[in-house]
Amino acid sequence: MSPLKVLLSIISLFVVLAVVAVVYPQGGISVGDTTFRYPKLTDIFMKAQTDSTGDSAVADPEDAIREMMEATKRKEFAAYSDSLKFYEDFFKKGKTRFDLPNNDPTWFDRFFLHLQLAELDSNVVHIVHYGDSQLEEDRISATIREDLQDEFGGAGPGMMPPIMAVPSQTTSHWNSGDLKRYILFGPKEEEADHNRYGPLAQFADLEGSAVIGIKKRDDRKNAFKHVGGYSIVKVLAGKRGNLKLKLSYERTIIDTVGLNADSSFKLKRTVKTVEADSPQVEKLKRLNVYTWKLPDTTSSAKIYLSGSAEIYAISADGAYGVAVDNVAMRGSSGTIFHRIDSELLAESYKAMNARLIIMEYGGNLVPGTNRGNVEWTKKLITRQILAIQKANPDADILFIGPADMAKQQDGEWKTYPGLALTIKTLREVALDNGLAYWDMHRVMGGNGSMIKWANKEPALGFTDHIHFTRRGAAYMGDLFCAALRMHYDYFRFRDRHHISDEKLGEIHEFADSLKNAPADTTKKDSTEAAK
Repeated sequence: MSPLKVLLSIISLFVVLAVVAVVYPQGGISVGDTTFRYPKLTDIFMKAQTDSTGDSAVADPEDAIREMMEATKRKEFAAYSDSLKFYEDFFKKGKTRFDLPNNDPTWFDRFFLHLQLAELDSNVVHIVHYGDSQLEEDRISATIREDLQDEFGGAGPGMMPPIMAVPSQTTSHWNSGDLKRYILFGPKEEEADHNRYGPLAQFADLEGSAVIGIKKRDDRKNAFKHVGGYSIVKVLAGKRGNLKLKLSYERTIIDTVGLNADSSFKLKRTVKTVEADSPQVEKLKRLNVYTWKLPDTTSSAKIYLSGSAEIYAISADGAYGVAVDNVAMRGSSGTIFHRIDSELLAESYKAMNARLIIMEYGGNLVPGTNRGNVEWTKKLITRQILAIQKANPDADILFIGPADMAKQQDGEWKTYPGLALTIKTLREVALDNGLAYWDMHRVMGGNGSMIKWANKEPALGFTDHIHFTRRGAAYMGDLFCAALRMHYDYFRFRDRHHISDEKLGEIHEFADSLKNAPADTTKKDSTEAAK
């Protein structure tokens, strides 16, 4: 049968059924005790209309979709709320937590973004770690450097002074020739007659010729794996005078010298000293920046200088990633930054791409701090913060307060009486000026903790009950990194789930609503979130 005939047959059938519906008696046809009924056309179309409109009267489709989206949102927010609570509880109550301006746990976000972009942009992000004698020998800084370079890439010891008075535990640094050192944080006779000190608060005056050598310490090979293997070397020098520079470095050459018994290539490694090409020179208003980008990585280099110039810093970094600069100032309370040429400091920070400034001071303030001079201390520290902010408004600044300190009183070791007031003062100044604050005293365990650290086996504190041992400094660096990693994990969690500041606020409102909701409602929401 053709399709047309099939269609006509179906239409004919519907016509017949319609005619029957029209002529069929309304009361039906009775046969004995049985009545046969047939639906009217009006009944059929009324029912169809009722069926098509009845659902809309019960529930609007837009309302249903909106409710479904709201339920999904509640589930999502409940899951996020639990994870965020884990981080935020630490930010509020953790012993190793950071104190943050306005208690804002997103304070580190800008810094983390710079670190993440370093590899993509082939940049090196510098963290300048200023401090007192607790940092000597590259203590604490070295641990932070290794941890961050593990995560974000990078190599080398970062910025170093041209003349290093206290040896580093990570890098052998030496010099010879016509260099004279001037520092801003020492005796008056070691200061220059001007304020051109650069980013390390010191410089070396060159008059003649000199050599500066840097090399990863062979005896610390396994402890600081990232401190070697650098490929970018810089010299920051003043504009005055004339300066000629050359660089030689150790290059490892690998030659194939035959086959092994298993048919693999037999390799011979030879270390040769080669001379680098001439450096690129960036001329700024107060600063000349000399940069070598080496074709290979090295862990040993020599810089040959001749002429006359002020040398502010040298640096050895990887091709990208993070660098941590250890700037130890024995006896200093960090009250010297306002005395450095601000424009020179600004150009130095910019040349080194310094995105985080750490000020670790306070120990040298403790013995003399009292309620009579605390306002003066606040003003003095505020002045230093403002000087750095002026020179580098794009950097974040973190203040690390003093550790526990003890002295002999009546034959017993007791925490310095001025320590609590010093910490309170520094924390207030830091937070009032937009800085984060990390409380080493609290991290250690509070009063008397240095006594315990010094008595440990092996010791974490020296017998002077003020300074850390190398082991203690490394442990303190680990605790710092663990606290910082909590913020980085929090940053990544929000990034991974696209939680903006606005959405974060909504999640907090949702969590607060659960706290205030009746018990059965809270239980229901939690059960739904778990599904």
